Amino acid sequence: MTKHRLEEMSWKEAEEAFARSDTALIGVGTMHSHGPTPLGFDTTSTAWIADQVGRRTGLVTLPALPYGENDKMDHYPGTITIHRETVEAVYTDICRSLHQNGIRKVIFLNGHGGNREVLIRTGRNVRELGMLLAIVEWWKVRHVTSPDAFPEGPHIWDLAIALAVGGEETIDLRPGVFKGEWGVNPPLRHLFGDAIAPLGFSAFEYRGAQVHIPVDCWDVDLESAPEVDWASLAALKERGQKTIGPVIDYLVSFAQDFEKIDPAKALRLS
Repeated sequence: MTKHRLEEMSWKEAEEAFARSDTALIGVGTMHSHGPTPLGFDTTSTAWIADQVGRRTGLVTLPALPYGENDKMDHYPGTITIHRETVEAVYTDICRSLHQNGIRKVIFLNGHGGNREVLIRTGRNVRELGMLLAIVEWWKVRHVTSPDAFPEGPHIWDLAIALAVGGEETIDLRPGVFKGEWGVNPPLRHLFGDAIAPLGFSAFEYRGAQVHIPVDCWDVDLESAPEVDWASLAALKERGQKTIGPVIDYLVSFAQDFEKIDPAKALRLS
């Protein structure tokens, strides 16, 4: 079988892999609190998904980056936060190195919302090289592939995927630890009165339209009911396994179509 993981290739195998395609795949995550879900969930889940996509597409897949921007939860034990400018510089330098290897398109599989703006700026940085970046946030794909699967909320799905990827031994369901980015109907802080209503993170609603104010309206320091117990983990794991398959199918299809794009034409360089 042809190798797809860059870290497992010799330099000669890497040369041959880069000659087969001008598209590469890299997962990015972070390290922060998810209540009973592991600190590294945003990275471990993304790395696992990226590996599945790389295996099926044959695209060169880089090791996932485990650190990102975490300002809103930097007071939680175990959180590692990297300054936005530093993260942007790292992402940009990785793209520049890939460009030297003949890569012209990079798919960033993003596992953490805090990385989004940094990735967008990275994409702008490397356009002058003739590179095209795609940023795919895999957790949003589930809203299309299995929209009704987790009415309890997105972080119960996070827990289900953590179970599917890492197993029950990775979950901490002790009472009283359910804080951080976690919970069913997580509590939102009404920072600006009733007229500007919080929607989540930095999204607000005013007179029916969404606006963004760069403050966090999600109160990550209030306990949220777990809504799960040890007896329910097996069923939750099965639900995670059923819903992650269609997400991977979607990502494989996107990667295959993105690989066909001519970046020079897309960026009007020719």
